[in-house]
Amino acid sequence: MEFSDGELLVMEELWKGDVLNENGEIKALALSKILMEKYDISKTSCYTFFGRLVGKGAIARRYPKYTIRVLVSREDALLNKQKEAFHKLFKGSLLNMCKTFLQNEEVTKEEIEEMKKLIDSFDEEEEEDQEEKNDDAKSN
Repeated sequence: MEFSDGELLVMEELWKGDVLNENGEIKALALSKILMEKYDISKTSCYTFFGRLVGKGAIARRYPKYTIRVLVSREDALLNKQKEAFHKLFKGSLLNMCKTFLQNEEVTKEEIEEMKKLIDSFDEEEEEDQEEKNDDAKSN
């Protein structure tokens, strides 16, 4: 989920949680006043951001008093952003990512050994998973 700078300011205020009531909501007018005071964002721009965020599924809007509730956690948004960057920058390849970082950094022998152990541990986990699947298939 991609957020513009203004949308991100809105989400940051909501994620902090201190502006939300006991139901995890805030009236749009109250939030727009907070954003105007802190960031000098006009009421019209605030409501534009609110509308976009509703469209993206990041917040929910409830009438009649235009109450806003967060639907996407900061952690989920960050994970989404990481996945987007990974696919955009490295074409979804862990190998491309490693090559990129390792080409520009000095790597010690100890670090190389640690990386080998890490890769080996993935192989072991994959083998164990495959054995469990085979055992399950035999028992059925």
